[in-house]
Amino acid sequence: MSSNNGQTAKGSLTYFLIPILLFLLCGKSISPIFAQKGRPLVLEFPLTIYGSNIQYIACDTLGLCVYYTITKEDICEFHLLHYDRNLQQSDHIKQTYPAEISIEAACYGDEEAVFILQNKIKKKKSSSGIILRYNCRHQKADTLTVDGLPAGDISQMKSTQELTIYSALSSNEKKSNLYYLARGSRRAEALQIPDATDYLVEDFAIDTIYRHIFVGLKSTLNNQAVIWLCETDYQSKPLFTSFLPDTLSYRCESLRMTQLDTGRWFLAGTYASRNQDITMGVYTLPFFETDNRSPRFDSLRFHPYSAVSVVAPNNSHYFHTNGRIVQDSSHVAFITETLTPEYHDRPVYNYGIMTYEYTFYGYRYSSADVYVFNHDGTERWYYNFAYDNILSQKISSYLNISLRPDQYLLYYTRGNSMVTMLTNAQDEILDSKETSNLFPQSTYSTYDYDGTRLKEWYGGYYLLSGYKRSTKSSQGGSTFFIHKLWYR
Repeated sequence: MSSNNGQTAKGSLTYFLIPILLFLLCGKSISPIFAQKGRPLVLEFPLTIYGSNIQYIACDTLGLCVYYTITKEDICEFHLLHYDRNLQQSDHIKQTYPAEISIEAACYGDEEAVFILQNKIKKKKSSSGIILRYNCRHQKADTLTVDGLPAGDISQMKSTQELTIYSALSSNEKKSNLYYLARGSRRAEALQIPDATDYLVEDFAIDTIYRHIFVGLKSTLNNQAVIWLCETDYQSKPLFTSFLPDTLSYRCESLRMTQLDTGRWFLAGTYASRNQDITMGVYTLPFFETDNRSPRFDSLRFHPYSAVSVVAPNNSHYFHTNGRIVQDSSHVAFITETLTPEYHDRPVYNYGIMTYEYTFYGYRYSSADVYVFNHDGTERWYYNFAYDNILSQKISSYLNISLRPDQYLLYYTRGNSMVTMLTNAQDEILDSKETSNLFPQSTYSTYDYDGTRLKEWYGGYYLLSGYKRSTKSSQGGSTFFIHKLWYR
């Protein structure tokens, strides 16, 4: 490993400990074998060397890929660093491209890390670019020039050995679509549904056994959301479309999906009252294909929020995120978050006269509603998790859940803080909600922490990443870090 690559540090951060669920500082140096028994490892990347656009992909048991670009005069260098599960560097891929190119999306699937690098013309995205596939097992990379890339940002991407698909918002038409890029093809094809010109892509998934794509779509009809499901083949040809079943009283207003088994799917999302146009809770809808590939919906179930997630203190109604779905071998968790836009009066001056202007201040998050379901859609557990003063300029997700045997670990990070809570399906709080600092700080600290996030990796391990920024300079001394943590 060269001195300019991310270095592995021993000790120096924390690991999960069930009795208190805190990150504890490990000050002494330890050998890598002990680091795998609860001691942390860390990669650090100085921003003066790697730049500020460094990112990573967790690749299950095949390690992780750290990637970034460096622009030098009229060229752009794309770097990919592959690390094994012990955070030891095992490969370094370097590709050189024209300066007007940027990393637009990346994902991991079927033992490959896949990257889309898109060309720009006068700072606007063109339809052409590069798709780079890196096989994490064999440590081989191949690239292909492609066309048909979207004008807007890619919001979600998934890949298999045969196909890469991604959704993106068109910057001109203000609507999203799904794009299919077959392996070896030089052009991505957009999903075309006859008689459906206006829709947003809610979610999508790939059935690699039947070689089908399932797409959740949203349309607006009479100023109300309509959710429907579309099944296509790998060539983007629609095979089946259907509105989600609902009732005269409620309508489905978002959709997330996860595959339970071959031909078996679990759909979930938020639902709203038709009369009052208020988001009321979460629905579940198992979905399966019969032996002759005929799709069928199972029982649609509604799971209402507690009252605290519906009506705000000022008697208005809360907004809710569309939800995030998490699965293990026997359960499915679904999390939505409750928020409200916040406005403040701020002084403005017109010709020397001060007046007040009502200005958007951000989104205030109040709580998250956490559901755990059995695979048939019946409710197993519900909890309303209160937030502590979260204000964000954009709508995003904070709370995460780890599904452990008869236990649920709830957690999120913000800057240098982490909040955790451990409970079980019997509504017993095994470890109460706790807020702690990820890194020790004092009034003399010279670093701030931001962009921190904690995500599950494999076998009880987690990855904590973020930026450690120097308070004495804009970039000098600042680093991007990735810590490997063990839960016990």
